[in-house]
Amino acid sequence: MDMDVDMQEMSGREREYANYLPDELLLQVLDCLPRSEESQVALAKFVLVSRQWYAVGIGRLYAHPFLVGQRYTNFVRTICPSVIPRIKRSELAGLVKSLDLSRIVHQGAKSTTARLLGRTKNNLELFVAPQASFAINCWAALSKCTALKVLDLGLVSEAISYQSLNQTLRQLGELKALYMPRCSTEFGAGPELLTTRLHWPPSLQHLTMSGSINGRFLWQMVRQPETFPSTLSSVALLHSPGLDAAGAKSLLLNLADRLTVVELRDLPAVKQGKFNNVLAWLPHLRELTVAIDYIDEDFGRRPDEWTAESHWHLAKRLESLTLVTCGLHDFDPRRAFNLVDVWDLIDTRFLGRLRKLRAAKSTGWDRANEGDEWTTVKLLLEALDKENWERRRWHYEGLTGVPAEMKYEEWLETAEGWRGRPRAVMLRNV
Repeated sequence: MDMDVDMQEMSGREREYANYLPDELLLQVLDCLPRSEESQVALAKFVLVSRQWYAVGIGRLYAHPFLVGQRYTNFVRTICPSVIPRIKRSELAGLVKSLDLSRIVHQGAKSTTARLLGRTKNNLELFVAPQASFAINCWAALSKCTALKVLDLGLVSEAISYQSLNQTLRQLGELKALYMPRCSTEFGAGPELLTTRLHWPPSLQHLTMSGSINGRFLWQMVRQPETFPSTLSSVALLHSPGLDAAGAKSLLLNLADRLTVVELRDLPAVKQGKFNNVLAWLPHLRELTVAIDYIDEDFGRRPDEWTAESHWHLAKRLESLTLVTCGLHDFDPRRAFNLVDVWDLIDTRFLGRLRKLRAAKSTGWDRANEGDEWTTVKLLLEALDKENWERRRWHYEGLTGVPAEMKYEEWLETAEGWRGRPRAVMLRNV
Protein backbone atom coordinates (compact mmCIF):
# COMPACT_ATOMS: atom_id res chain seq x y z
CA MET A 1 0.00 0.00 0.00
CA ASP A 2 2.80 2.40 0.95
CA MET A 3 4.55 1.50 -2.29
CA ASP A 4 1.46 2.50 -4.28
CA VAL A 5 1.41 5.87 -2.48
CA ASP A 6 5.10 6.43 -3.23
CA MET A 7 4.53 5.59 -6.91
CA GLN A 8 1.64 8.02 -7.08
CA GLU A 9 3.79 10.78 -5.53
CA MET A 10 6.63 10.10 -7.99
CA SER A 11 4.18 10.11 -10.90
CA GLY A 12 2.83 13.43 -9.71
CA ARG A 13 6.31 14.95 -9.51
CA GLU A 14 7.12 13.68 -13.00
CA ARG A 15 3.98 15.31 -14.34
CA GLU A 16 4.85 18.50 -12.50
CA TYR A 17 8.34 18.80 -14.01
CA ALA A 18 7.81 17.03 -17.35
CA ASN A 19 7.38 20.28 -19.33
CA TYR A 20 10.53 21.95 -18.05
CA LEU A 21 14.12 21.63 -19.26
CA PRO A 22 16.99 23.94 -18.22
CA ASP A 23 17.90 26.64 -20.75
CA GLU A 24 21.44 25.29 -20.93
CA LEU A 25 20.15 21.91 -22.12
CA LEU A 26 17.89 23.53 -24.71
CA LEU A 27 20.81 25.54 -26.04
CA GLN A 28 22.85 22.36 -26.43
CA VAL A 29 19.99 20.84 -28.41
CA LEU A 30 19.94 23.90 -30.68
CA ASP A 31 23.70 23.62 -31.19
CA CYS A 32 23.10 20.22 -32.81
CA LEU A 33 20.95 21.78 -35.53
CA PRO A 34 22.98 22.77 -38.62
CA ARG A 35 22.31 26.12 -40.27
CA SER A 36 20.19 24.93 -43.17
CA GLU A 37 16.80 25.41 -44.76
CA GLU A 38 15.52 22.17 -43.27
CA SER A 39 16.63 23.19 -39.78
CA GLN A 40 14.64 26.41 -40.08
CA VAL A 41 11.43 24.34 -40.15
CA ALA A 42 12.54 22.51 -37.01
CA LEU A 43 13.37 25.82 -35.29
CA ALA A 44 9.94 27.21 -36.15
CA LYS A 45 8.32 24.22 -34.43
CA PHE A 46 10.76 24.47 -31.52
CA VAL A 47 9.70 28.00 -30.54
CA LEU A 48 6.00 26.99 -30.53
CA VAL A 49 6.40 24.46 -27.70
CA SER A 50 6.28 26.92 -24.80
CA ARG A 51 7.20 30.44 -23.76
CA GLN A 52 10.52 29.21 -22.41
CA TRP A 53 11.40 27.46 -25.65
CA TYR A 54 10.31 30.54 -27.56
CA ALA A 55 12.64 32.77 -25.52
CA VAL A 56 15.54 30.37 -26.07
CA GLY A 57 15.06 29.72 -29.79
CA ILE A 58 13.55 32.88 -31.32
CA GLY A 59 16.95 34.55 -31.70
CA ARG A 60 18.32 31.67 -33.75
CA LEU A 61 15.18 31.45 -35.86
CA TYR A 62 15.47 35.04 -37.06
CA ALA A 63 19.26 35.45 -37.04
CA HIS A 64 19.86 33.73 -40.40
CA PRO A 65 16.52 33.20 -42.19
CA PHE A 66 16.23 31.29 -45.47
CA LEU A 67 13.90 33.43 -47.56
CA VAL A 68 12.07 32.14 -50.62
CA GLY A 69 8.47 32.06 -51.82
CA GLN A 70 5.83 32.42 -49.12
CA ARG A 71 8.50 32.51 -46.42
CA TYR A 72 9.73 35.81 -47.79
CA THR A 73 6.21 37.25 -47.81
CA ASN A 74 5.61 36.18 -44.21
CA PHE A 75 9.01 37.51 -43.17
CA VAL A 76 8.28 40.94 -44.66
CA ARG A 77 4.92 41.10 -42.89
CA THR A 78 6.58 40.24 -39.57
CA ILE A 79 9.57 42.59 -39.83
CA CYS A 80 7.65 45.42 -41.49
CA PRO A 81 4.10 45.33 -40.04
CA SER A 82 3.66 48.96 -41.06
CA VAL A 83 5.17 51.14 -43.77
CA ILE A 84 5.82 53.83 -41.15
CA PRO A 85 8.09 52.48 -38.36
CA ARG A 86 6.81 54.79 -35.62
CA ILE A 87 3.24 53.52 -36.08
CA LYS A 88 4.05 49.84 -35.57
CA ARG A 89 7.51 48.43 -34.95
CA SER A 90 8.59 44.78 -34.79
CA GLU A 91 10.99 43.82 -32.01
CA LEU A 92 12.05 40.80 -34.04
CA ALA A 93 13.83 43.03 -36.57
CA GLY A 94 16.73 43.49 -34.16
CA LEU A 95 17.38 39.74 -34.15
CA VAL A 96 18.21 39.54 -37.88
CA LYS A 97 21.95 39.20 -38.55
CA SER A 98 21.94 38.04 -42.16
CA LEU A 99 19.57 39.06 -44.94
CA ASP A 100 20.12 36.85 -47.97
CA LEU A 101 17.75 37.87 -50.78
CA SER A 102 19.60 35.98 -53.52
CA ARG A 103 16.57 33.79 -54.27
CA ILE A 104 14.16 36.71 -54.52
CA VAL A 105 13.79 37.62 -58.21
CA HIS A 106 10.43 39.11 -59.17
CA GLN A 107 8.63 38.65 -55.88
CA GLY A 108 10.09 41.62 -54.02
CA ALA A 109 9.86 45.35 -54.62
CA LYS A 110 12.63 47.96 -54.41
CA SER A 111 10.79 49.83 -51.66
CA THR A 112 10.45 46.58 -49.68
CA THR A 113 14.20 45.91 -49.85
CA ALA A 114 14.91 49.43 -48.58
CA ARG A 115 12.36 48.98 -45.80
CA LEU A 116 13.88 45.66 -44.70
CA LEU A 117 17.34 47.24 -44.55
CA GLY A 118 15.99 50.12 -42.52
CA ARG A 119 14.33 47.84 -39.96
CA THR A 120 17.25 45.38 -39.55
CA LYS A 121 20.08 47.95 -39.67
CA ASN A 122 21.14 47.75 -36.00
CA ASN A 123 22.53 44.19 -35.97
CA LEU A 124 22.69 43.24 -39.65
CA GLU A 125 26.08 41.64 -40.48
CA LEU A 126 25.47 40.11 -43.93
CA PHE A 127 23.41 41.38 -46.85
CA VAL A 128 23.04 39.69 -50.24
CA ALA A 129 21.17 42.02 -52.59
CA PRO A 130 18.37 40.64 -54.79
CA GLN A 131 18.66 40.63 -58.57
CA ALA A 132 15.82 42.94 -59.53
CA SER A 133 14.64 44.74 -56.40
CA PHE A 134 17.74 46.74 -55.44
CA ALA A 135 17.96 50.33 -56.68
CA ILE A 136 18.91 53.88 -55.77
CA ASN A 137 16.36 54.10 -52.95
CA CYS A 138 18.21 51.31 -51.08
CA TRP A 139 21.52 53.16 -50.68
CA ALA A 140 20.39 55.44 -47.86
CA ALA A 141 19.11 52.50 -45.80
CA LEU A 142 22.21 50.44 -46.59
CA SER A 143 24.56 53.19 -45.38
CA LYS A 144 22.96 52.98 -41.93
CA CYS A 145 23.79 49.29 -41.52
CA THR A 146 27.01 50.16 -39.71
CA ALA A 147 27.49 46.64 -38.26
CA LEU A 148 27.61 45.11 -41.76
CA LYS A 149 30.55 42.76 -42.35
CA VAL A 150 29.63 41.18 -45.72
CA LEU A 151 28.01 43.10 -48.60
CA ASP A 152 27.22 41.07 -51.72
CA LEU A 153 25.94 43.04 -54.74
CA GLY A 154 26.94 40.38 -57.25
CA LEU A 155 23.41 39.65 -58.47
CA VAL A 156 22.24 43.23 -58.98
CA SER A 157 21.07 43.64 -62.58
CA GLU A 158 20.46 47.40 -62.64
CA ALA A 159 23.40 49.70 -63.38
CA ILE A 160 24.55 51.37 -60.19
CA SER A 161 26.20 54.72 -59.62
CA TYR A 162 29.72 54.41 -58.28
CA GLN A 163 29.28 57.69 -56.42
CA SER A 164 26.36 56.15 -54.50
CA LEU A 165 28.43 53.06 -53.71
CA ASN A 166 31.40 55.17 -52.70
CA GLN A 167 29.35 57.31 -50.31
CA THR A 168 27.80 54.21 -48.76
CA LEU A 169 31.15 52.47 -48.20
CA ARG A 170 32.36 55.45 -46.17
CA GLN A 171 29.78 54.58 -43.51
CA LEU A 172 30.55 50.85 -43.32
CA GLY A 173 33.57 50.81 -41.05
CA GLU A 174 33.13 47.13 -40.05
CA LEU A 175 32.84 45.75 -43.60
CA LYS A 176 35.24 42.86 -44.27
CA ALA A 177 34.01 41.42 -47.58
CA LEU A 178 32.62 43.30 -50.60
CA TYR A 179 31.26 41.72 -53.78
CA MET A 180 30.79 44.24 -56.60
CA PRO A 181 27.87 43.85 -59.05
CA ARG A 182 28.36 42.18 -62.43
CA CYS A 183 26.34 44.89 -64.17
CA SER A 184 27.88 48.08 -65.58
CA THR A 185 28.78 50.84 -63.18
CA GLU A 186 28.20 54.53 -63.86
CA PHE A 187 31.49 56.11 -62.87
CA GLY A 188 30.87 59.66 -64.04
CA ALA A 189 32.85 61.92 -66.34
CA GLY A 190 34.26 65.41 -66.63
CA PRO A 191 36.69 67.34 -64.39
CA GLU A 192 35.38 65.63 -61.23
CA LEU A 193 36.95 62.38 -62.46
CA LEU A 194 40.43 63.73 -61.66
CA THR A 195 39.46 64.63 -58.09
CA THR A 196 37.36 61.55 -57.29
CA ARG A 197 38.88 59.67 -54.38
CA LEU A 198 38.03 56.06 -53.75
CA HIS A 199 36.88 55.15 -50.26
CA TRP A 200 37.30 51.51 -49.28
CA PRO A 201 36.21 50.31 -45.82
CA PRO A 202 39.18 50.42 -43.41
CA SER A 203 38.76 46.78 -42.32
CA LEU A 204 38.17 45.28 -45.79
CA GLN A 205 39.78 41.85 -46.21
CA HIS A 206 38.19 40.48 -49.40
CA LEU A 207 37.14 42.29 -52.57
CA THR A 208 35.39 40.73 -55.56
CA MET A 209 35.39 43.04 -58.58
CA SER A 210 33.27 42.33 -61.63
CA GLY A 211 31.32 44.19 -64.27
CA SER A 212 32.85 47.39 -65.69
CA ILE A 213 36.09 47.49 -63.72
CA ASN A 214 38.06 48.52 -66.80
CA GLY A 215 38.59 52.00 -68.22
CA ARG A 216 38.21 55.00 -65.89
CA PHE A 217 37.35 52.95 -62.83
CA LEU A 218 40.44 50.78 -63.23
CA TRP A 219 42.59 53.86 -63.88
CA GLN A 220 41.41 55.40 -60.62
CA MET A 221 42.21 52.26 -58.64
CA VAL A 222 45.68 51.96 -60.16
CA ARG A 223 46.29 55.68 -59.60
CA GLN A 224 45.35 55.48 -55.92
CA PRO A 225 46.84 52.26 -54.50
CA GLU A 226 47.14 53.90 -51.08
CA THR A 227 43.35 53.98 -50.74
CA PHE A 228 43.21 50.19 -50.37
CA PRO A 229 43.33 49.24 -46.68
CA SER A 230 46.31 47.34 -45.33
CA THR A 231 43.94 44.55 -44.24
CA LEU A 232 43.07 43.63 -47.85
CA SER A 233 44.55 40.19 -48.64
CA SER A 234 42.03 38.55 -50.99
CA VAL A 235 40.89 39.73 -54.45
CA ALA A 236 38.72 38.12 -57.11
CA LEU A 237 38.49 39.45 -60.68
CA LEU A 238 35.65 37.83 -62.58
CA HIS A 239 32.69 38.39 -64.92
CA SER A 240 34.27 41.49 -66.47
CA PRO A 241 34.07 41.50 -70.30
CA GLY A 242 36.22 44.60 -70.72
CA LEU A 243 39.11 43.76 -68.39
CA ASP A 244 42.18 42.53 -70.29
CA ALA A 245 45.40 40.95 -68.99
CA ALA A 246 47.30 44.26 -68.89
CA GLY A 247 44.61 45.90 -66.76
CA ALA A 248 44.41 42.94 -64.39
CA LYS A 249 48.20 42.84 -64.06
CA SER A 250 48.46 46.56 -63.24
CA LEU A 251 45.88 46.20 -60.47
CA LEU A 252 47.41 43.05 -59.00
CA LEU A 253 50.91 44.56 -59.00
CA ASN A 254 49.62 47.51 -56.98
CA LEU A 255 48.50 45.06 -54.30
CA ALA A 256 51.33 42.54 -54.62
CA ASP A 257 52.75 43.21 -51.17
CA ARG A 258 49.56 42.08 -49.39
CA LEU A 259 47.63 39.63 -51.58
CA THR A 260 47.57 36.00 -50.42
CA VAL A 261 44.33 34.83 -52.12
CA VAL A 262 43.42 35.57 -55.78
CA GLU A 263 40.71 34.34 -58.15
CA LEU A 264 40.87 34.98 -61.92
CA ARG A 265 38.11 33.65 -64.17
CA ASP A 266 35.33 34.63 -66.59
CA LEU A 267 37.41 37.39 -68.21
CA PRO A 268 36.72 37.06 -71.97
CA ALA A 269 39.27 39.72 -72.98
CA VAL A 270 42.18 37.75 -71.47
CA LYS A 271 44.02 35.52 -73.95
CA GLN A 272 45.65 32.15 -73.46
CA GLY A 273 48.96 32.30 -71.58
CA LYS A 274 48.55 35.88 -70.34
CA PHE A 275 48.50 34.85 -66.66
CA ASN A 276 51.52 32.54 -66.86
CA ASN A 277 53.56 34.82 -64.58
CA VAL A 278 50.93 35.46 -61.90
CA LEU A 279 53.06 33.65 -59.30
CA ALA A 280 55.95 36.03 -60.06
CA TRP A 281 53.65 39.08 -59.82
CA LEU A 282 52.35 38.01 -56.40
CA PRO A 283 55.19 36.62 -54.28
CA HIS A 284 53.00 36.11 -51.17
CA LEU A 285 50.23 34.18 -52.93
CA ARG A 286 48.95 31.15 -50.99
CA GLU A 287 45.64 30.37 -52.75
CA LEU A 288 45.05 30.75 -56.49
CA THR A 289 41.95 30.04 -58.56
CA VAL A 290 42.55 30.52 -62.28
CA ALA A 291 40.98 29.38 -65.53
CA ILE A 292 43.31 27.13 -67.50
CA ASP A 293 42.16 29.10 -70.55
CA TYR A 294 44.42 31.96 -69.36
CA ILE A 295 47.58 29.90 -68.75
CA ASP A 296 49.48 27.41 -70.89
CA GLU A 297 52.42 25.02 -70.77
CA ASP A 298 54.73 27.89 -69.72
CA PHE A 299 52.86 28.51 -66.45
CA GLY A 300 55.45 28.51 -63.70
CA ARG A 301 58.40 28.62 -66.09
CA ARG A 302 61.64 27.86 -64.21
CA PRO A 303 65.34 28.27 -65.05
CA ASP A 304 66.79 25.32 -66.95
CA GLU A 305 69.09 24.43 -64.05
CA TRP A 306 66.18 24.18 -61.57
CA THR A 307 66.05 20.85 -59.72
CA ALA A 308 64.22 19.64 -56.64
CA GLU A 309 67.51 19.03 -54.79
CA SER A 310 69.12 22.40 -55.54
CA HIS A 311 66.16 24.79 -55.58
CA TRP A 312 63.55 23.36 -53.18
CA HIS A 313 64.10 26.33 -50.82
CA LEU A 314 62.89 28.69 -53.60
CA ALA A 315 59.50 26.98 -53.84
CA LYS A 316 56.54 29.30 -54.31
CA ARG A 317 54.32 29.92 -51.30
CA LEU A 318 51.26 28.56 -53.08
CA GLU A 319 49.44 25.99 -50.92
CA SER A 320 46.12 25.74 -52.79
CA LEU A 321 45.56 25.68 -56.57
CA THR A 322 42.10 25.54 -58.16
CA LEU A 323 41.82 25.18 -61.94
CA VAL A 324 38.56 25.87 -63.81
CA THR A 325 37.55 26.48 -67.43
CA CYS A 326 35.81 29.45 -69.07
CA GLY A 327 35.40 28.40 -72.70
CA LEU A 328 37.89 30.74 -74.40
CA HIS A 329 37.15 30.87 -78.13
CA ASP A 330 40.72 31.05 -79.48
CA PHE A 331 42.07 28.38 -77.13
CA ASP A 332 44.90 26.27 -78.57
CA PRO A 333 44.73 22.73 -77.07
CA ARG A 334 48.31 22.03 -78.18
CA ARG A 335 49.59 24.66 -75.72
CA ALA A 336 47.12 23.79 -72.97
CA PHE A 337 48.20 23.45 -69.37
CA ASN A 338 47.65 19.81 -68.43
CA LEU A 339 48.22 17.20 -65.74
CA VAL A 340 51.76 16.50 -66.89
CA ASP A 341 52.58 20.17 -66.25
CA VAL A 342 51.03 19.94 -62.77
CA TRP A 343 53.08 16.83 -62.03
CA ASP A 344 56.28 18.57 -63.18
CA LEU A 345 55.67 21.66 -61.00
CA ILE A 346 55.26 19.44 -57.94
CA ASP A 347 58.03 16.98 -58.79
CA THR A 348 60.62 19.75 -59.24
CA ARG A 349 59.38 21.36 -55.99
CA PHE A 350 58.55 24.61 -57.78
CA LEU A 351 55.23 24.18 -56.00
CA GLY A 352 56.91 22.54 -53.03
CA ARG A 353 54.33 23.82 -50.53
CA LEU A 354 51.22 22.74 -52.43
CA ARG A 355 48.69 20.79 -50.35
CA LYS A 356 45.33 21.36 -52.06
CA LEU A 357 44.71 20.75 -55.77
CA ARG A 358 41.22 21.19 -57.21
CA ALA A 359 40.22 20.84 -60.85
CA ALA A 360 36.84 21.41 -62.44
CA LYS A 361 35.29 18.37 -64.09
CA SER A 362 35.07 20.45 -67.27
CA THR A 363 38.87 20.16 -67.62
CA GLY A 364 38.33 16.53 -68.61
CA TRP A 365 41.21 15.40 -66.39
CA ASP A 366 39.14 12.57 -64.91
CA ARG A 367 38.44 10.92 -68.27
CA ALA A 368 39.48 7.31 -68.74
CA ASN A 369 42.60 8.18 -70.77
CA GLU A 370 43.81 10.65 -68.13
CA GLY A 371 42.59 8.92 -64.99
CA ASP A 372 45.98 7.32 -64.33
CA GLU A 373 47.70 10.71 -64.60
CA TRP A 374 45.26 12.21 -62.08
CA THR A 375 45.96 9.32 -59.67
CA THR A 376 49.71 9.81 -60.13
CA VAL A 377 49.42 13.52 -59.28
CA LYS A 378 47.41 12.68 -56.15
CA LEU A 379 50.06 10.22 -54.98
CA LEU A 380 52.83 12.73 -55.69
CA LEU A 381 50.99 15.39 -53.67
CA GLU A 382 50.80 13.01 -50.72
CA ALA A 383 54.48 12.10 -51.07
CA LEU A 384 55.40 15.80 -51.11
CA ASP A 385 53.48 16.46 -47.90
CA LYS A 386 55.10 13.48 -46.20
CA GLU A 387 58.52 14.77 -47.24
CA ASN A 388 57.76 18.22 -45.83
CA TRP A 389 56.59 16.61 -42.57
CA GLU A 390 59.71 14.47 -42.16
CA ARG A 391 61.99 17.44 -42.88
CA ARG A 392 59.76 19.86 -40.92
CA ARG A 393 59.59 22.30 -43.82
CA TRP A 394 57.20 25.15 -44.61
CA HIS A 395 53.90 24.71 -42.74
CA TYR A 396 55.45 22.03 -40.53
CA GLU A 397 58.35 24.20 -39.42
CA GLY A 398 58.27 25.07 -35.73
CA LEU A 399 55.25 22.85 -35.09
CA THR A 400 54.57 22.80 -31.33
CA GLY A 401 52.88 20.22 -29.16
CA VAL A 402 53.89 17.32 -31.43
CA PRO A 403 56.32 14.57 -30.31
CA ALA A 404 59.51 14.57 -32.35
CA GLU A 405 59.22 10.83 -32.97
CA MET A 406 55.62 11.02 -34.31
CA LYS A 407 55.31 9.41 -37.73
CA TYR A 408 53.51 11.06 -40.63
CA GLU A 409 50.74 8.44 -40.62
CA GLU A 410 50.15 9.13 -36.92
CA TRP A 411 50.01 12.85 -37.60
CA LEU A 412 47.25 12.37 -40.18
CA GLU A 413 45.15 10.64 -37.53
CA THR A 414 45.11 13.77 -35.35
CA ALA A 415 42.39 16.40 -35.79
CA GLU A 416 44.85 19.05 -37.02
CA GLY A 417 46.59 16.63 -39.35
CA TRP A 418 43.30 15.47 -40.85
CA ARG A 419 42.20 19.05 -41.54
CA GLY A 420 45.47 19.95 -43.23
CA ARG A 421 46.00 16.70 -45.13
CA PRO A 422 46.90 16.91 -48.85
CA ARG A 423 43.91 16.58 -51.17
CA ALA A 424 43.31 16.42 -54.90
CA VAL A 425 39.63 16.93 -55.65
CA MET A 426 37.62 16.93 -58.88
CA LEU A 427 34.96 19.68 -58.72
CA ARG A 428 31.69 18.75 -60.41
CA ASN A 429 29.56 21.89 -60.27
CA VAL A 430 32.01 24.61 -61.31
